[in-house]
Amino acid sequence: MMFRRQWLALSALALSALALGSAQADTFPSRPIKIVVPFAAGGTGDVLIRSLQEPLQRHLGQPIVVENRLGASGSMGTVFVKSAPADGYTLLQVGNSTVTTPMLQKTANYDSQKDLLPVGLIATTPMVFLLNPVVPAADIRQLVDYARANPGKLEFSSAGRGSLAHLATESFNQAAGLKMVFVPYQGAAQAVNAVLAGEVKVALTTPSDAINAFVSSGRVKMLAVSSEKRSPLLPEVPAISETLPNFAVNAFFGLSAPAGTPPAVIAKLNDALNKSIAEPAMQAKLKALGMFPRPADAASFGDMMKRDHALWTGVIAKAGIEAE
Repeated sequence: MMFRRQWLALSALALSALALGSAQADTFPSRPIKIVVPFAAGGTGDVLIRSLQEPLQRHLGQPIVVENRLGASGSMGTVFVKSAPADGYTLLQVGNSTVTTPMLQKTANYDSQKDLLPVGLIATTPMVFLLNPVVPAADIRQLVDYARANPGKLEFSSAGRGSLAHLATESFNQAAGLKMVFVPYQGAAQAVNAVLAGEVKVALTTPSDAINAFVSSGRVKMLAVSSEKRSPLLPEVPAISETLPNFAVNAFFGLSAPAGTPPAVIAKLNDALNKSIAEPAMQAKLKALGMFPRPADAASFGDMMKRDHALWTGVIAKAGIEAE
């Protein structure tokens, strides 16, 4: 008899929770929504989210407030959102570092797989493989052959330990069986400048007009792109996967919400996000940033983040990169 009363009480609680979630979804949104960018204003993620403000406001019928909460490689902003009420009114701009930071920093204080729910993917952008012209290689195959014949004699740069460029190049090392040496720099611009100056010979970085100009002037070679296939923006540049099958690394940008946010609220946010991305003006803005629009449902975005988590867990372990 007591078990039956307990079961009935638990069932009532569950039904109340479902009813509350449904009621929240029916009235959502009824006030402004905050999107936290965990990095400084003016960065790629910040520019992207601010470009989405106007169309998201139209599709959701409420103001969108963008707030920069930077610090600790994005952890401060992420922990703020993780701790916010799970009601859909506080969202996080997420990217590759959202997944990798807890693997690299013991003080990150969040779990990207447990503390956040995916809302939707916004866009991705490939990286470009740059090589100093003194290296006698015209493509990835020749570079791999040269590096294997000269182990430890090629250095690669990136914007610091644990950055996407660092991990992507370690992944390339592992896929090709190479031992290129990592040299960290303070930022992406410095990492590229190091290749131009010949301080290091290799860098993976995001494409830009400035880099295209360096390639055109012969100051650096662009051997490949890191996306699954050739980029429509650089159709003449091969994909790394043409030489190393299945190799693919993309920078991604999306939105997440605190764990526990009702599914119906996530669905409304995802629908508004995808409608915003689909607008011609937004598509043009994304392409101007060198990004590819990637509207997706929340579950598909969640699967992508899980694959990213598995990839970087393996790369970090194999490269012997320890959390600080």
